[in-house]
Amino acid sequence: MVCSPLRCFSPVSLVVSAACALAQPLLPPEPLRLDTLAEFQNPAANWQIAGGLEGNPRRDKTLVATAGAGVLVNTPRVGARGHLFTAWEHGDLELDLDFLLPPGANSGIYLQGRYEIQLMDSWGVRQPKSGDNGGIYHRWDPARGKGQEGYDGHAPRANASRAPGLWQHLHVAFEAPRFDAAGRKTRNARFKRVALNGFVIHENVEVSGPTRSPAFPQEGATGPLMIQGDHGAIALRAIAVKRFASAPLAVEELHYRLHAGEFKRMGEYDGLPPTREGALQRFAHTAVEKTGKFGLVFTGTLVVPRDGQYGFTIASTGNVRLLIDEQPVVIPLEKGSHPGAVVLKAGRHPFRLDLLQTAGRPSLEWTAEGPGLPRQMLTAGAEKNPSGSPAAGIRVEPQDRVLTQRSFVPFEPRKRLYALNVGTPAGAHFSYDFETGAVLRAWRGSFLDTVEMWEARGSSQLGKPTGPALTFSAKPLLAAIESAQSGQWPDQPDALWSSRGYTLEADGLPVFHSAFSGIGVRDRIAAVADGRGLTRTIELSATKLPDWSTWVLLAEAATITPQPDGAGWIIGDREWYLDWPADSRLRPVLRDRGGRQQLAVPVVRSTVGQPITYSIVW
Repeated sequence: MVCSPLRCFSPVSLVVSAACALAQPLLPPEPLRLDTLAEFQNPAANWQIAGGLEGNPRRDKTLVATAGAGVLVNTPRVGARGHLFTAWEHGDLELDLDFLLPPGANSGIYLQGRYEIQLMDSWGVRQPKSGDNGGIYHRWDPARGKGQEGYDGHAPRANASRAPGLWQHLHVAFEAPRFDAAGRKTRNARFKRVALNGFVIHENVEVSGPTRSPAFPQEGATGPLMIQGDHGAIALRAIAVKRFASAPLAVEELHYRLHAGEFKRMGEYDGLPPTREGALQRFAHTAVEKTGKFGLVFTGTLVVPRDGQYGFTIASTGNVRLLIDEQPVVIPLEKGSHPGAVVLKAGRHPFRLDLLQTAGRPSLEWTAEGPGLPRQMLTAGAEKNPSGSPAAGIRVEPQDRVLTQRSFVPFEPRKRLYALNVGTPAGAHFSYDFETGAVLRAWRGSFLDTVEMWEARGSSQLGKPTGPALTFSAKPLLAAIESAQSGQWPDQPDALWSSRGYTLEADGLPVFHSAFSGIGVRDRIAAVADGRGLTRTIELSATKLPDWSTWVLLAEAATITPQPDGAGWIIGDREWYLDWPADSRLRPVLRDRGGRQQLAVPVVRSTVGQPITYSIVW
């Protein structure tokens, strides 16, 4: 079977909306100093400050620290296995940190010293449990009977773990339990959001009490952050927190004016009689108008609890503008808006919010944050998944064979129009760009959500990965450049490149065929049997090579360093591994250009007919 990839969709322009900005805070967290251990109470001898790591943390179970600052390293040993507690306590908290685990490592982060997010080498686990990486660990009660002691644990939605020796990122938004004046608990502690390596693994998960082995068995309004130190080695860096104590923002005296019809510019409807107007109890566009084209103006009073800088983000399918005290804060873009920040005094501030809807299904989500104030949804509908279950979609899952799904692929700074999503029963999936021959991203777990290919007549045609993804540079696979150390690698598709479609193997795996200035390219990308990586084999054919220097790109990153055991290279700041066969007769070249490094293979006569084979491991 032969498929032609470049005739399925017509090119369309993409305007990047500010909708994705909801996931990113505008106001920065407070970094913990990691030049000394002064941020922590009485640290045990197993904890030290380091500048980095040496040795081979991908293979070795111990961590070897280097001199310097910025990295916190735990090396437990006989007589030194203490936990680490911050010198400060917290209630509600947002936490960000990077962590690195050697093979088989086991550690954890205890919010308030009581509620554990497990940090563990769970690489390759297909069905994670609460004791796996990112899990909210279970509670423990021996009185429940043998085999039933553990309860109230919460497994992550998917295994977002990276391989041992790679840096991983954890984000936690935590709400402390609440107590009345008599000290009685009125609300359980809650993990509002937990993301591992950029993938949301928990939302709105309550815990009924301290998880197993807490530092403090009794619950309280505050407690120190605790890092487990007695189980296994771990390194941490870039630890940053937001501690919250303020009352929330409030919206009062809310009114609306609806101007039905098509308007070209923001405020064009001012001075015209409104279609409808009135007071509102529920701050949501759906309380006024669910569909159509319109200009909608909300006015009201924003009640600010304390002096300081406040950040505002508005996600919408239309144009949005926000004025506070008659000054612009959120600025409209061609579609959506640009977030803004402003210094406000405690008290009452008039605001005006305009939504100009010209196409598509309307949406409006206004988020605020400020000093001592966690991100707060001011419009209705903040709790979309109170049960913590994933949002509904149209899922595509490979079972007994490889699946291919054409779609537009969301990718910054522009979505890819000529692309293919490939899902495998082994659980490792990828997206391929026909215009460049690049692997755009790879991910594990669930394969694809195609709801945006069908909902609302499928106008966006987006196929979105539903598992935790690793994103690549997306530069063209082949390029004509001057030499090993001169000439820039292009960012855009080359006119010399053309896709020739793909063929399907017996199990459904696509093999991509392309040409570059007379060079034939056969590109096979397959999941390894256990789903822990992808193996790529590129075969070149040519009767005559071009007169100019031609190269095949394997990887690009700020830094690329050899793996200590000679198995290949470490890409980026320990982001993924490129494994290279020991028996390969080809040797890639490391290029340094414009502050970036590129690992590439020159196309010479000896390269033609020799498979370029390597593995992507993350």
